[in-house]
Amino acid sequence: MSYKPVVIIGPSGAGKSSIVKVLCEKYKFTIVKTFTTREQRDPSDTDHIFISSIEFETMKNNSDFFGTLDIFGSHYGLPEFNADKKTVVLLRAPAVEEFLLKFPDADIIEVDAPMQTLESRLQRRGSSERFIPKALEEEIAWGRSLARITINSSLQTVDEIARSIAMEYRQ
Repeated sequence: MSYKPVVIIGPSGAGKSSIVKVLCEKYKFTIVKTFTTREQRDPSDTDHIFISSIEFETMKNNSDFFGTLDIFGSHYGLPEFNADKKTVVLLRAPAVEEFLLKFPDADIIEVDAPMQTLESRLQRRGSSERFIPKALEEEIAWGRSLARITINSSLQTVDEIARSIAMEYRQ
């Protein structure tokens, strides 16, 4: 059986990783982990595979990624994968168009929150340098234009959001 991938997009601090963790733990989705050169925030930061810039360039030159993105001074690469199970992918809006070339039937779900909430969340996790209101507003608008569903993560709990996504994708 083939599934269509679920793609969660949104700005830094929107809650994408928290939602994906619940989808994987409670609803048996499988995350496609991106490779990144950014620093691991803490041991629970497991949505990516953390590698050096040299390793990233080697993998990129070997065509190990079907898509890459440079953002906030770090490189991200999405490896090839088959959507043969309930798959969830974390992306940023700039990477969606390239992703849809390979998976045109993917469901794009945009998660965002008010600027004050994003600022507070980014400060709590020590990423306040990512709070750039104009850039976040542009990414939110772009994400909303790409998404089938938009979710304001400040209005629901992570569990409620994950449950609604999982119920929609029962196959």
